[in-house]
Formats: sequence, C-alpha cells, structure tokens
Amino acid sequence: MKMTRQEAQVLTAAIRVQAHLLERSPTPAEVADLLRLSETAVRLQLNFLADLGAVILVDSAFATHVEVKDHLAVETLAEAEGPALSEDLREFDRRKQAEADRMAQLFDSGETAREQQEKLDRMGDELRKFKRQKPANPFGDDD
Repeated sequence: MKMTRQEAQVLTAAIRVQAHLLERSPTPAEVADLLRLSETAVRLQLNFLADLGAVILVDSAFATHVEVKDHLAVETLAEAEGPALSEDLREFDRRKQAEADRMAQLFDSGETAREQQEKLDRMGDELRKFKRQKPANPFGDDD
C-alpha cells in the first residue's frame, strides 16, 4: 500500500482530534467516522503507518485503539503521487466504464429478456409433452 505524506498527516491529525474530543485514544472506526472514510480503508492505512512507526495500535480486551507514536515518521513519505499512478487510475476508470457500458447495452437491447422468454417457452413445451404421455401400466397390461 502507498500513502502520500498529506494523507498520512490528515490521518494522524484525525487521531489527535478524536483523542482530544473523546479524552482517550480513538478506535479506528472513530477515526474513520471523523474522516468520512470506510473503516476498512482507515485500518489499512493505520497498519501501513504502524509499520512505518508513525502510529501504534493498542489492542485491549474490548477494542483496538490508535495513538500517534512518531509524527515525524510521515515526513519520509512521498509528497504526492507520481504521474504513473494517475495514468493507471485513468486506465482503470476507462475499463470500468467500458464494462458498465457493455452491461447496460446488453440489458437495454432486450437480448437477455428474449433469451429468458425462449427458455421459458422451451420449458413450457417440455412440460406439455410430459403431461400428454401416458404412464406405463405397472402391472404389464397395456390397454
């Protein structure tokens, strides 16, 4: 995982703000709420910062709390993302949009509905044929 210096600074600032407001170390969920991010994304970022030595995750019997350990550790991170990452993100967005367009075209064309109706018609025909067949006499007398 990669983080920019600015993202790390925002995250450590959020930890400090929550610690001030709550008068205790915040949980990752509380930090995520303040930043309006998903808890999973914040946990991944916190684990990255813990590996970097900037924060520490304290596990207790009831919850995990986070504390700022060394705020200067985030200064080693890159200032901003490079152009290669931006290009990769644009390519990803383009592929996702193409896939969404293809799916929309598939459902808008009515082809799926037509195929489903054909399948239902075949099943109906098979059911009518099945009903018309006379079951074999178990006693061997065919009248």
